[in-house]
Amino acid sequence: MATRTTTKKVYYLRARANQQPKNLQTLVETARSNKPTVADTEVTFGGGDIVRIQHYRQNSGHGVYLHLTRYVPGEKAPTLQPKAVAAEDNEGTQPAPTGKEFKDGDCYLLIQQHHVLFCSHGIHVAKAIQYLAMLFKKCDMDQSGREFDVSPVSNLDKVKLLQEHGVRSILLSTNAFDISLPEAERGSWISRTFGKLSDEFNALMEKDDSIADQKIKEDLLVNVELRLNGNTRAAQDTQDFIEDVAESVLSDTDSPISEFAIVTQSGETVKPGSIRLQKGFRVPVIDGALSHISIWDSMESYYTELRQGNILEQ
Repeated sequence: MATRTTTKKVYYLRARANQQPKNLQTLVETARSNKPTVADTEVTFGGGDIVRIQHYRQNSGHGVYLHLTRYVPGEKAPTLQPKAVAAEDNEGTQPAPTGKEFKDGDCYLLIQQHHVLFCSHGIHVAKAIQYLAMLFKKCDMDQSGREFDVSPVSNLDKVKLLQEHGVRSILLSTNAFDISLPEAERGSWISRTFGKLSDEFNALMEKDDSIADQKIKEDLLVNVELRLNGNTRAAQDTQDFIEDVAESVLSDTDSPISEFAIVTQSGETVKPGSIRLQKGFRVPVIDGALSHISIWDSMESYYTELRQGNILEQ
């Protein structure tokens, strides 16, 4: 029987600190030396879930490769009765086998100095970056030396398109977890705006102690649309403002936005797939799990493509 495959997207990002490239590879290598086993790398989040380095590879020519996995201790999985003869099958749950836990998400990274390739399979990039920051802290690294942020890289041709044709509307989409930044870290208009929405979500969730705070945030989508009233007939100051917001979405290193759609005055739609550098790859699925080796190989291929295209330092 043919091996089942699925398409996964690999995104090109960059690590920065104080508006300068940050060598994230060195931090990861230091953390790995400090925490050499899988158990050493486990970090527990406020929601009770645990993230750890499941697989690690270091290559002097291509940086470090990470496979992060998340699980929730004691979590059960839903089950069904095969070939049930009843009118309905009341589903149940089963715990993982003794000594095991169910996986609840993965992500994959290739880090070469400040260049970062990322692929999500249940763990968002914000969660992965938060994990690395918590791991560095767990390793007692100097606070100023371990600080970093990661942001997407824009396609310069699409940025020029927005500048030439203007912006008619912007639809911003994310999940509630990605916008839950501490107030001190809301440095941009976008972060402050979505941060206020996050504050309201937190106030609602505090009314129900049974809600798994972090999990519901990850599953809750947030959409905000900005649209000109009258398109080109709108006041010039308003047109300038919405263009500034569009440029912020593309370049803001603190932006929590994961998806967006920007429509130009001429009617062309710009989405992350065209504005942010990314590429899809077919990946084999073996016993329900993705092959981390295959994803790493795809990342290495994409990195080589970006380097040969002189994209890495644009």
